[in-house]
Amino acid sequence: MRAKELIIHMRAGVLPVPVEIIASGEVPAYLGAKFKEGSAVAMLLALLLVSIIITVRYREKKIVLPIFFTLVAEVLAILGFAAVVGWQLDLPSIAGIIAVIGTGVDQLVMITDEVISGGKTASRIYRRRVSFAYNIIFASAATTIVAMLALASMALGTLRGFAIVTIVGLLIGIFVTRPAYARILEHIL
Repeated sequence: MRAKELIIHMRAGVLPVPVEIIASGEVPAYLGAKFKEGSAVAMLLALLLVSIIITVRYREKKIVLPIFFTLVAEVLAILGFAAVVGWQLDLPSIAGIIAVIGTGVDQLVMITDEVISGGKTASRIYRRRVSFAYNIIFASAATTIVAMLALASMALGTLRGFAIVTIVGLLIGIFVTRPAYARILEHIL
């Protein structure tokens, strides 16, 4: 029973006793390079698969390309944030970026569908449709951010990186990339 508790504490990164470092080691550089390559492949694969689904759904380059480039810009913004704050990305952080890609494409589809459903309209009506989509997006993002704040505050070691990357990605999305996409969509439709 005590061994199982210790395993749980070790996985969470919170030990019930003080730690004495007896030795330390290094991970060979080739393993770090493999991790970096694998992470890049996973993100690119996620973007590619999402783009294929969006292409099948809309079948128009003038809609698919802005969605794709908006998602790429969002990923680059998250990576830029991580670089600026000196944060080393680990596997859960990469999973957070992939989760942000998924929620991001959902939100972009909401905006696109809301705008397309109204057909060609005046600017005032267009903005009302986008505003309606934003209300849903903000509510969705707010609930996810609250859940991720709870996860980040629990100090569960590696899961904290997942939570923080997801929060940062959602904030970048709702305050930067969603409004930019809406402006692009206004000009192309």
